[in-house]
Amino acid sequence: MYREFERKGNRDMLKMSFYNGTLDRNIAKDVIANTDKELKYTYGLGYRGPTTHKKPIDKTEAFRIIDTESLLDITEYEDWIHLNAYSDNDMW
Repeated sequence: MYREFERKGNRDMLKMSFYNGTLDRNIAKDVIANTDKELKYTYGLGYRGPTTHKKPIDKTEAFRIIDTESLLDITEYEDWIHLNAYSDNDMW
């Protein structure tokens, strides 16, 4: 399966999406387990002003989100990792 990464220095940055088929939950869990970066969570489309927007979470919560949310994007930035889950209504 194709995985999308973005080159930053001498390390690839994680960028996965359910939408284009690049979400690999096992790789995502491995990256989260081995990172010291801050983890943030959004539920919904950011431009719509969701009530849960870039909320800091711990690794336990991140693993729960990866296991339970079917519509999920995960993007790694220089200083943090963003888990963005969507509802069925967001996809209309």
